Amino acid sequence: MRRRRRGIFLALEGLDGAGTTTQAHWLAGWLRERGREAHLTAEPSRGPVGAILRQVLSRRVVGSEGQDFDAGAVALLFAADRLDHFRSEIEPRLEAGVDVVSDRYVLSSLAYQAVSTGDIRWVADLNRKAPPADLTLFLGVRPAVALGRRYAASSDREIYEVPAFQRRVERAYRRAIRLGRERVVEIPGDRRVEEVSRLVARAVERVLR
Repeated sequence: MRRRRRGIFLALEGLDGAGTTTQAHWLAGWLRERGREAHLTAEPSRGPVGAILRQVLSRRVVGSEGQDFDAGAVALLFAADRLDHFRSEIEPRLEAGVDVVSDRYVLSSLAYQAVSTGDIRWVADLNRKAPPADLTLFLGVRPAVALGRRYAASSDREIYEVPAFQRRVERAYRRAIRLGRERVVEIPGDRRVEEVSRLVARAVERVLR
């Protein structure tokens, strides 16, 4: 009996405002147009831990005595959400032959949580059991451009959307990519949306089977 083809797991990464959400939606649609089944997801997930994280990021939930959550505690929540996300939502679809496109995955923690905790090795160890994506697409955009887009799109501010912090995150992404844990292709995300999409498609075509 012929074994069912496993789906392809693709992750979109970049600074807030880099265009990961736009390109993730476009990529899922592009895969479907090619006759493939595709599932779109994101992190933080829609699961129970992800729901808490979304409230922490937007400051709707704070720590004791009204303080921001400890950075290490947030890193732990992201790692827990990721494992639950993969096991409950991503893996079953991959096994069923469905391609999965995730707006953020492990590389985000190796950038954002590495900066906030100051310990990329510890964050990497927390995420060691999260299986890597088949391909991670990093949308490279200058921090000032990315934040400008984010501010123009919404007046809501999450805890990481601060210029100085985003500059540090951009450097952390570069360090995380050099660790070599993920198969990463960098896409120049500061170009027109349509051109970025074409480059995304070109990179993904190389891993389709």
